[in-house]
Amino acid sequence: MHANRWVGLGVGALALFFGAGLPFVDSQGGYAGLSPRFLPTLVTIGLALCSLVLLARPASVQAQADDADTMVRPELSFHRLGWVAGGLIAHMIVIGTVGFVLASSLLMVCVARGFGSTRPLRDAGIALAIAFPMWLLFAKVLQVSLKLFPLAGF
Repeated sequence: MHANRWVGLGVGALALFFGAGLPFVDSQGGYAGLSPRFLPTLVTIGLALCSLVLLARPASVQAQADDADTMVRPELSFHRLGWVAGGLIAHMIVIGTVGFVLASSLLMVCVARGFGSTRPLRDAGIALAIAFPMWLLFAKVLQVSLKLFPLAGF
């Protein structure tokens, strides 16, 4: 059996696990009229769809890079993973201090670096342009309590 089938079965099992737990999630309350079951249901559906795609993929299809420039050399893969994991850890550490927008921007810059970007200022500008509207959506529209910049009292 090909690797995509194994992964598809694993993702399908994860979808079943999440789906089995849905009835145990209280449906009362939530933010902006959304049930606490809403997001777990979306995750379950997404996992099930991913599982179906992986299982339906022909065994003869092999993942290939378009050219040698897009392939990640094995010696760089841990370095890149370190950027992504380090960004996530840094995000968790600083979000309470610097707030959602700056912590999320830091995470996005680290992830971009992990994916091979060499332009951190550009990445920071794009990250801020994405993170601030996300903060507005969560804080103002969905009424989720997220601090913009806790050190300054915002």
